[in-house]
This record gives sequence, structure tokens and C-alpha cells, in this order.
Amino acid sequence: MESISAFLNMKIENIKAVLTARYEKDAQTEDPGAYRSLQNHLVYKNAGRVSVFSIFSLLAGVFELVSGVGTIFCNIGSIILIISSVVLCWLCTRTLLMKSPDHSLLRLFTMIFWLCFTAGVLMIAVAEQLGGLFPYSFLIYIAAVFSVPVVNVYESFAFAAVMFIYPVIYGVTCEKEFMFFISAAAVTVSYIWIAAVVRCCYANIRIGEYRLEMTEERCTQIARKDTLTGLLNKAGLSAKFSEMTDTMQEKTISVVLIDIDNFRAFNHMYGYDASDSCLYRVCNCIKIVAKQYTDLVSRFGGDDFVLVLENMNEIEGVKLAEQLRQSVETMAQPFGNGIVTVSVGVSGAAVLKSKDTYSELLNEADDQLIIAKNSGRNCIGFRGRPFIHEDRKPAGGSQI
Repeated sequence: MESISAFLNMKIENIKAVLTARYEKDAQTEDPGAYRSLQNHLVYKNAGRVSVFSIFSLLAGVFELVSGVGTIFCNIGSIILIISSVVLCWLCTRTLLMKSPDHSLLRLFTMIFWLCFTAGVLMIAVAEQLGGLFPYSFLIYIAAVFSVPVVNVYESFAFAAVMFIYPVIYGVTCEKEFMFFISAAAVTVSYIWIAAVVRCCYANIRIGEYRLEMTEERCTQIARKDTLTGLLNKAGLSAKFSEMTDTMQEKTISVVLIDIDNFRAFNHMYGYDASDSCLYRVCNCIKIVAKQYTDLVSRFGGDDFVLVLENMNEIEGVKLAEQLRQSVETMAQPFGNGIVTVSVGVSGAAVLKSKDTYSELLNEADDQLIIAKNSGRNCIGFRGRPFIHEDRKPAGGSQI
């Protein structure tokens, strides 16, 4: 008996959860982003249905205006259907086609459409009833409402109220049998349940999709970041360039390539932990200097860093490179008989037309870095010659 009771209680709780949209409410509390995504998704879907369904509503209005019972109620209802279908179909479609649709407007247009549709159909149904006919147009209304059950809880109860109250009034007026009222109640309950189940399914699917999208996005961001320094890695920088080239905005860029002098010797001398600490400190120096100029800073290899400068002329690029070199030198990280230093290669500036432009500039910066390395390190290479500060400190480690 206890197992049966537990089973029944579980089923009752499930029914309550579906009817009261508890899953949506839990999502609203636990994950507001997922809840907003769900609401926007439902609004978008319903507005799309209005754009399609209003065409049938327009045809129904024209048909009733031409072939209906011809009373004033029928004509007014037909005109309401025609005008609301044309105007709201146009408004919904125009808003849906925008790059960033206004969901509050879409929701408003959808609600107004269903209000007008309900008013128009009810007026035609009353006209049919006054003309001594069965209100067949109301059956069309029920079919239409059942075809678009993805609404919120309050809207579904509003539709259900219309679906129940009008048949009751019609049944009382025409002195229908008791089973007629039972049938009206059954149809109403069926609609409430179907609307709740569909809404619950949409909520589960959409919230699950949203969370999956967020997880994938976080994984992508993690995959594009260097775990030690927090900078972009090669994949992250490549993705940034793809985004820049996809925007079709021509930008002038230059590349700065930074390499820690004799870092392999530092690693052998002090070990991996000290090397990681050194990398982190050099990275901080680079970030502090570069943050006011660019956010495209990447750890390109073990001890290489890349900066991409947008819309900076060559002189400004060399000045920034010198600031970076001096910042690391000022850090004065001990290294053998000297300190940790960096050599820098600076490319010329070019208009970014494709990812090939970046590759060419990176190769050029690498060539300039080799010039700096061959000139005693702790200096800058640019346009085939080194720029050596008169007070530069000697690079630590082996000078091979």
C-alpha cells in the first residue's frame, strides 16, 4: 500500500509541476539566463505561428464576409478578422525579420492578434446562433487554439475560460442536455493539459539546449585560453582573426613578437616551477603595458608572446615594443649573472584583408626577432636592423 501511495503521490506532484509550470519557475530562480532564453524562444515561436496562421484567419474573415449569415455581428466579426490578420501579420513578420527582434513587441502583437481573433470568431458565432444555426465558427476557434498551445500558464487559462464559458452560455440558451456541458468541460480540461504538457516539453528542451550552448561556449573559451597566463593561445588568436576578417572591416594591423631571452637555460637552471613563475611575471608585465593599446595578446609558444596592434603606425608600434622591453627589464628577475630580458620583433603595418595578412606579418615579425637575437638580445628588431637602448642590461643565461 505504501508503494502505491508513493507512486500516486509522485504522479500527483508531476501533474502539479506540469500544470503550474514549476520547471520554468525553478529555472527562473536557478538560471535566469536560461529562463529568459526560454521566454524569448516561446515568444519567437508564437509570433512565427501568428504570421502563418493570420493568413488562414484572413481567408476565414473574407469567407464569412462574403458567404456568412450577413448580419451586423457577422460582418463586424469578419472585418475584425481581416484587419487584425493583415496588420498583425505584417507587424510580426517585420519584427521577426529584424537582426535583433524586439521580443516584448512580438509578445504584444501576438496577444493582440489572439484577442482580435477571439473577438471576431465569437461575434460570428453569436451571429450564427441568433440566425438559428449551430455556431460552427466556434469549432474553428477551438481547433485554432489547440494548434497553438505553446503559451504561458495565464494565457492558457484565458483561452480555456473562453472555450468553456461560451459553450455553457450556448448550452443554457438552447437548453442542451447535461452531456453537452460535460463535453465542454472535457474539451477545456484537455486543452489545459495539452498546453501544459507542450509548454513543459518546450521548457525542458529549450533550457537543456541553452545550458548545452553555454557549456560549449565555456569549453570553447577555455580551449582558447592559455591555462598558465590566462592569455589567448594560438587557437584563440586564430578565432579572433576569423571574427575580424568575417566582419569585412578593413583594419590596419601590425604584429609584435616577444621572446624571453635564453629561457631554455633558465628552465634548466631553476626548474619548471620557477620557469612557470617567471612566465607569469613576464606575462603580467606585457599585459600591464599592452592593455591600453590592444586586447589581442597571445601566448604563442613556450616563451613567445604575440601582440596584434590595430590602427597604430609603425613608430607607435616600435615605441610600444620598447615599453614592453623596458618593463620586463625593470622587473629585474635574477637570471644567472644577469636578469630576465626579452627580445622583440616588430612587423610593418598592413591592411587586414584575410588571415594570410596576419601570417605574413607574423613571419615578418619573426624575422625581425631573429635580428634582435643576433644583436645581443634585450633589444628590438624592426625593418632589418636592431634598435638598442644605450642603457640596456645584459641578458642572463648562456649567450649562445
